[in-house]
Amino acid sequence: MLDTLILCTLIISLVAFLLTLIPGKYDKYAAIVGWITAELSFLLMLPDLLEEGNFFYPLLAVAGIPLVYIIVKRLLIRDQHILKLTYAAAICGIVYAPFAIFTGLGNWLISVVVFCIQKVFDMISFPYIMADWNMFESIWTVPGQTYGYMDQIILGCTGITAIAILLGVIALTKTSWKQKIGLTLLVSVPIFIINIFRNVFVIMAYFGQWFPWFETELTHPTIPGYASFFWSHNVICEGAAFLLILVIAYLLFRFSSGLISNIRDILFIYRDDIRSMLGKKPRT
Repeated sequence: MLDTLILCTLIISLVAFLLTLIPGKYDKYAAIVGWITAELSFLLMLPDLLEEGNFFYPLLAVAGIPLVYIIVKRLLIRDQHILKLTYAAAICGIVYAPFAIFTGLGNWLISVVVFCIQKVFDMISFPYIMADWNMFESIWTVPGQTYGYMDQIILGCTGITAIAILLGVIALTKTSWKQKIGLTLLVSVPIFIINIFRNVFVIMAYFGQWFPWFETELTHPTIPGYASFFWSHNVICEGAAFLLILVIAYLLFRFSSGLISNIRDILFIYRDDIRSMLGKKPRT
């Protein structure tokens, strides 16, 4: 039931953001619907994310509540900076949503990632078993005991989220379409390759139990040896992915000075509106 509700909000958000790309007096209302349903879909994902021990995305989802309020308020007066941000979000949604909405397309992308991970493991002679088409399994035997670990590759493991975000950033750059296509390739290919090795690291760290720190405190009812998965996936790799996005965004800023001014203006809007919500005067 919850998965169906999340899917419905994603579809509504995608359609609404697509409508914002059509100029007109009603585009701001489509944008408002897009932002609200996108935020709602993230909030609906919170139970699953928290169950996984993921704290990065839940923090972003909760922080998004006041930001979406500011966006809606600004869209009602057709703030041009927020309209540009909405355009970037629309591009992000166009890239990400089809993989999340259409199971066949999402599974195809997952299968590509699984294939690449298998090739890396074969090259380095890392032992594994395919328990399912997207499920890696490893069985470790020690005197008197046998341990079995499984790691499933899902859409969130494909890197499509990071790629979609950065393509939205590219949409804000004041460049030609040819340059945008070039930047898209320069961003997408390295992220995809790095993401393959991110998955390889997580699986090896989890199967090999590299980080059994606070094993007693970090337990999971269905995931044996969860601590190593938590530290490798939720802490090390999530943190590294965030830093990678920042580095690539910085390189994009260097490429387009106009992008810097756009981002700065948007951040100033958030700063001033948040100060206003807290009863403080906007900075000049």
